[in-house]
Parts: sequence; C-alpha cells; structure tokens
Amino acid sequence: MRGVIFAMLTSLAWGLAPILFKLGLKAEVSNLFALMVHNLSAFLLASLLFFTLGEPLKVGLRELVFISFGGMLSGFLGLFFYFEAVRHGKVSIVAPIASTSPLWSVLFAYVLLGEGLNFQKLVGVLLIVLGITLLSLSKQ
Repeated sequence: MRGVIFAMLTSLAWGLAPILFKLGLKAEVSNLFALMVHNLSAFLLASLLFFTLGEPLKVGLRELVFISFGGMLSGFLGLFFYFEAVRHGKVSIVAPIASTSPLWSVLFAYVLLGEGLNFQKLVGVLLIVLGITLLSLSKQ
C-alpha cells in the first residue's frame, strides 16, 4: 500500500510540474539553463534533506553507476526532450504522450529484470496507452 500512496504522490507532483515548466520556459529560457536550474534545485533540496535526516551512506559502485545513468537518462536527456516538447506544444497533449513511459517500463522490466508479464499487466498498459492516445487526439 505504501508503494501505491507514493506512486500517487509522484503522479500529483509530475502532474503539476509541466505547468510550472511551461510558465518558466515562456521567456525563451534555454533548455540547458532550465536543466541546470532544475537539477541544481533538486540537488540542493535532496542534499538538505539527506544531511538533515542523517541518512546513512550505503551505496556500492555498481549501484552508484546505475543511479547515475538513470539520472542522465531521466534528469537530463528526458527532461531536455520534455522541455522542448512543452515549449512548442500544449501541455494537455505533451504531458499525456510523455506519460506513456509505463509501456516502456513494463517492457524493459520484462526484458532486463526478468519481471513477469501477464494478461492483467498487458491490458493495464494497453488501457493507459489508449487513454493517453484519446487525450492526445482530443481537440481542446
């Protein structure tokens, strides 16, 4: 249940963030500068919480490499493309299209992590993609 609650909070945060990105990118701010500000603010907040809460530093080199590459993919490359999409498109269309990531996550989890793939997961992913497609095609 805890995972579901945090996933819903993630969805809420990621649902509001595109609005803030769109407002921030209106002034012809470069994507690279926006990425610097985004990642620096995330780094500073994470550092503040990490040191305030006194969490133990337990990470191996392998895990550090995977987390770093994940950060490069999502925190840099993904956001770079996303900022460009938000700058030139409507948030109500861009955000749902970008939200097709569960499709890729399920596929990569199956291929790379060996996670099971059953009928319910496939139908769930298809329904998500279908819903996103309908939202994206709407003329509002």
